[in-house]
Amino acid sequence: MKYLSTILICLFLFIGGCNSDGAGGGDADEYIPGAGAEDYTAQDYAPDFRMWERNETPFADADKSGVDDHNMCWAAAAANLLTWTGWTADEDDAFDIFRAHFEDKPGYVYDALNYYFANYETGLSAKMVLVRETRSHMLLDFIVSAVHEGKGVAMKINNSGKESGHFLTIYGYRYFADEDNFILYFTDSDDGLHQMRQLKVEWNDANDRWEIQSLYRNYYLEYALSIVRR
Repeated sequence: MKYLSTILICLFLFIGGCNSDGAGGGDADEYIPGAGAEDYTAQDYAPDFRMWERNETPFADADKSGVDDHNMCWAAAAANLLTWTGWTADEDDAFDIFRAHFEDKPGYVYDALNYYFANYETGLSAKMVLVRETRSHMLLDFIVSAVHEGKGVAMKINNSGKESGHFLTIYGYRYFADEDNFILYFTDSDDGLHQMRQLKVEWNDANDRWEIQSLYRNYYLEYALSIVRR
C-alpha cells in the first residue's frame, strides 16, 4: 500500500551516507535509533505543488566546483537545507564552510548540519530540528507532507547494483492519480547549473520500494529527511 496518509512514523536523522560516483558511501541506518512518532497533518494535497513558487522564496542549489569537493553531495544538500529554511543566508557560503572543514570524501549529512549548529547557532543541535523516514511506501507521504509545511527536504537515492548513493534536495512534487506515481522537483549538486529539475518515481511491489524511472534510472529512493524552518 502506498497511498497518502496524514500520519507518518518518523525518526530523528542521526547520520546518512552519500557518494555520487559509486566508490563506497555505505548506509548507516543501523546507527539511527528510533525517536517515536510524529504527526504530519497537511491534508490538502494539491496534484502539483512547487513550494518555491508557493512560498515565493528562491530555491537553494549549491553546486560542486569539481575541485576538492567531488564526493561532497551530502554537504551541498546540507547547505541547501540550511538556506531554504532560513538558518543561513546563502547556500554557496554554507557549502564553502563545509568544504573548508571536511575532507573531500563520502560523508554524512548529519555531520555537516551538526557542525553548523554547533558553531553558528547557540543552544541548538541538528538532532533537534531533523526528522527522517526510511525505506518504505511512506517516503512519498513524508515528502508531500514536509514540502506542504515549507520544510527543507532532501532524499538519498541509491543504485541497486553498487555501494553508491547521492543526495538531492526536494522542492515539490506532481502526482499522477491515474498511475498513482509521482514526479519530484529537485536540485542537484552535480549538474553545475542553478536550476530546478524533475524525475519520475513509481512504486515497485516486487522490490518493495520507490524506483526512479527517468534520470538516475536504476536508482531507488533510500530515505528522505526534513529540517524545520527557523
